[in-house]
Amino acid sequence: MTKLPRLLIPFLLTLLVSTVASAQIKRPGAHPKYTVEIEPHLVLDWGNHDGPGDDEGIGVGLRATIPFLDNGPIPKINNNMGIGFGLDWAHNGDACDGWRFNKKWYDDECTVDVFMAPVVVQWNFFLTPIISVFGEGGLQIERSHWEWENCDWGNDCDGSDTDVEPVFWAGGRFLFGAGSNVGGVVRLGWPYISLGVGILL
Repeated sequence: MTKLPRLLIPFLLTLLVSTVASAQIKRPGAHPKYTVEIEPHLVLDWGNHDGPGDDEGIGVGLRATIPFLDNGPIPKINNNMGIGFGLDWAHNGDACDGWRFNKKWYDDECTVDVFMAPVVVQWNFFLTPIISVFGEGGLQIERSHWEWENCDWGNDCDGSDTDVEPVFWAGGRFLFGAGSNVGGVVRLGWPYISLGVGILL
């Protein structure tokens, strides 16, 4: 069993218990009304980006999600849809330590910084007054920048690359009490995991 499914087990068990205890999913519209959700978060990036070395990194980001469908697209359950815009940054200051490429091991000093700007559609399902889950999918503009000291790649020792890539996540929102507009947000997917605080305004 890989690390990601193991991380999902307690998350899914929590959702199952809470759904049985207080099923709000069958009450359309019984969720907080908000015009935007602001979510600062921490990022654990594990995507495959261009550049030397192992470009997994940690960083910070911000997401803003604006609901455009308050009760739907399934009107008989408690759900809504929004469009999300984000900006994320992840950094790895030791990307080349123990990195193997073309049958050669590298331990040079190199850094990788990745800047990501996702645009997604978010579909929320409100299970209880406190817990909701969501799925997200869309595209992101991604810019990678790397610097590599003492390398033998010529001009590739320092460079950048920009791509447009698909992204997808599944996550949960856990409000800090019934009626609260603030809660923790966990997001699992590609190309990163995030942990943040959602503020419904």
